[in-house]
Amino acid sequence: MGNVTAWAIQLQGLDRRGAPDRLSRADVDLVVIDRVNTVRGSEGFPLRAVVKQVHASRGKTRARKLCIAYVNVGQAEEYRTYWGPDWRAPTAERPGSPAFVIALDPEGWAGNYPVAYWDPAWRAILEGLVDGAIDDGFDGAMFDWVLGHADPDVAAAAREAGVDPAVEMAALIRDLAEYARARRPGFLVFPLNAAALLETHPDLVPVLSGVVQESVVFAGAASSTWDDPANADEPIPASGDWSTESHVRRLSALRAKGLTILTVDYATTAENREAAEALARRHGFVPFLSRTPLSRVPEEYLIAR
Repeated sequence: MGNVTAWAIQLQGLDRRGAPDRLSRADVDLVVIDRVNTVRGSEGFPLRAVVKQVHASRGKTRARKLCIAYVNVGQAEEYRTYWGPDWRAPTAERPGSPAFVIALDPEGWAGNYPVAYWDPAWRAILEGLVDGAIDDGFDGAMFDWVLGHADPDVAAAAREAGVDPAVEMAALIRDLAEYARARRPGFLVFPLNAAALLETHPDLVPVLSGVVQESVVFAGAASSTWDDPANADEPIPASGDWSTESHVRRLSALRAKGLTILTVDYATTAENREAAEALARRHGFVPFLSRTPLSRVPEEYLIAR
């Protein structure tokens, strides 16, 4: 993979005029972007051209930026093209359809629904998404909602199915990595918020290129807008199982094993941005500071024209 000293992620607003140019102007070595052409109504989005444009732009220390695709492996998203006309979203009272669509998103992300990711039908959908990322020219994928294994609704569905949700998530990541690399050797794999899973499944570490961890120091609200004051600057607890202290301990252990550690904190004030970046750099992590919509690359990362 080579050296990565700065990175950025943008999951919304990629179809906004000038958004690809901002990715090219970002003074970073790696960008994570959504596969916009898998959003219903945007099938014609020229994603391959955007990936080529990113690749053609110089990184902070690399001659060519890396471009990584966002793939949600633990949730079905009703705005995606794979969501069939006969699918039904779950409610607080009943599960959805197909049967692997289990429940509402616990953090309030609209249109996202936890799934029974061990279901063969869902795995087939994910393999199709990986195929699409390879065909679009991406260097790898970031797998979201890996923490689904700890979700109470997912855990209940796993008990009913007679499987261990953590074991199944580890197997899913490993299988998708192997599937991708059979088609494209060297395909990069970055699970999001996977440090706790890797602590109990260290055999998965050699499969990975790195990990992405959000909200190490500061969090923000789900389904917010760029100008919503709730989208950043919420302090993470200093101690406890999901605290800054625990994140640093787990991520430092993974870095010692050779993984690249990318962090994203949701911070807007100068003081909070400085604190989050300083902590990340102190431990050898690669930080990115933004707001929860992740709908643009902040001005601070752009090279002046």
